[in-house]
Amino acid sequence: MDQEFLAGLQQFQQQAQNLQNLMTDMQNRMPQGGEGTDAQGAVTVRLAADGIPESIKAASDWQRRQGPEVIGAAVLDAYGTAMSARMEGVARAFDQADWQATAEQVDRSLAQPGPPPATGLPPATPPGPDLRYVVPRSLDEVTEDALSALDAVQQMATTVAEPPRAVGRSTAHRVVITVTKGALLSCEVDPQWAAKQTSIGLNQAFEEALAGARSQLGELEAAAEDGAGHLQLDSLLHEALAILSDPRRLAE
Repeated sequence: MDQEFLAGLQQFQQQAQNLQNLMTDMQNRMPQGGEGTDAQGAVTVRLAADGIPESIKAASDWQRRQGPEVIGAAVLDAYGTAMSARMEGVARAFDQADWQATAEQVDRSLAQPGPPPATGLPPATPPGPDLRYVVPRSLDEVTEDALSALDAVQQMATTVAEPPRAVGRSTAHRVVITVTKGALLSCEVDPQWAAKQTSIGLNQAFEEALAGARSQLGELEAAAEDGAGHLQLDSLLHEALAILSDPRRLAE
């Protein structure tokens, strides 16, 4: 294989590694949770790492703070406060890590030939796939299947106009919570039922509805992953890597 091509490939791999190091460092520094309360202090929402509430808790004197007809809106208010607190934590993390300067170094390495400048991040050497037992087909066959898989992925993307919504309900549907990936969309509470509830009964209903919404969202996301499973993208990638690791196969 042409030495210039090999050098370019090695440079690309190093640049990709620098970018991966940057993304990993950013992810590790991101705040994983957050907590917020509505303006009247009736409800507290604690976020999970995925951005969906981990828990929703009504204060023991919630009825003195909020009317039962607006307790669902109070949940959304508390959720918004928690998300704002998380974003403030993200901003602080950016300032402390000086990621802008690091990202500019990565950008320069992509634009300039030769060895990329150091990013200041610790080197990461994740193990690659084991290709010892991969027997790739011809390059033409792998390319044809890869193009077909990409077409299928594009078709799947166009058919999904928006991320799936999951709905969870408490017993007798007194509380209904709707979530999507990374967000709480709505919280509906039966006001007549809520007017008779202490914080214990209300919190139990929040817990049931939230658990149901999370469970359904997990099922929807698993179904979407199963829909792409038949494309065998991992297998195609391993075949392509096996071909690239053996320059003689590129001439076949």
